[in-house]
Amino acid sequence: MNISEDELEQRLRALFADERLDLPPPPDAGTVIVTGARRRRRRRHVVQAVAGVAAAAVAVAGGLTMVRLHTEDGTAAMSAAGTGTSVKPPEDLTQGRAPEPSTPAAPTGTQSISASAPPQTSPRPSATPRPTKLPAVTTGPLLAADGFGKLKLGMSEADVAAQTITLTDAQAGAGCTVYKAEGSGLPASASVVISKTSGLVAVTPDVAVHTAEGIGAGSTKDQVLTVYPAAKEEAGGVVAPAGAAAEYRFRLGETGVVQTSLTSVTQDCAG
Repeated sequence: MNISEDELEQRLRALFADERLDLPPPPDAGTVIVTGARRRRRRRHVVQAVAGVAAAAVAVAGGLTMVRLHTEDGTAAMSAAGTGTSVKPPEDLTQGRAPEPSTPAAPTGTQSISASAPPQTSPRPSATPRPTKLPAVTTGPLLAADGFGKLKLGMSEADVAAQTITLTDAQAGAGCTVYKAEGSGLPASASVVISKTSGLVAVTPDVAVHTAEGIGAGSTKDQVLTVYPAAKEEAGGVVAPAGAAAEYRFRLGETGVVQTSLTSVTQDCAG
């Protein structure tokens, strides 16, 4: 049976309007709906919290350790907490491949620079200290505190002649005469001064001599002053006591003592 569209629409309207098709809600429908909505809301919050914790764990793990493998040169780069530290495995030399030179890592701001500082050089040794005590001079004949050989202070011309000593080249002065003394009674020739009243008052050997205390040719002024603490400096030399009645006169040059004389303390012509 064919019906028109209008008739079909009317029948459907009548069917939907029939009260027998209504389903009345149960008495506790409202409570059940509210309880279900709360349960779904709590479940949604739990799922969101678990998802957030899982995402944070994945982010931390990914930030702490990342491993990147480069297949071209076999280098593994490891990064931890934002720092980049490259670790290159040993080169494979089994296939005849030459090892590539490694490039030293640039120093960071916190890296110690003590390794790049130049090594400290040890201080240079000081010059060899000068000896506080110079060696004694023993070269040449001895000029004793009382005379030279058989010549003794205070001798008259006759006493000197009696000692097989010859006096020549006399140069007379006011009260004193200068002679050249030679002979077997002397270690070497010398210039002597004889006073008419005091006898022999000065002896100056013509060769380098030394004193009993070890002062002679080449001795320094400091050495003379050390050996003879009572010595006194004078123009061109040093005068040092040689006993109670005599004194040494040391004439100094660039090399030290160049001449030594023995003179009497009580005399009126030699100075």
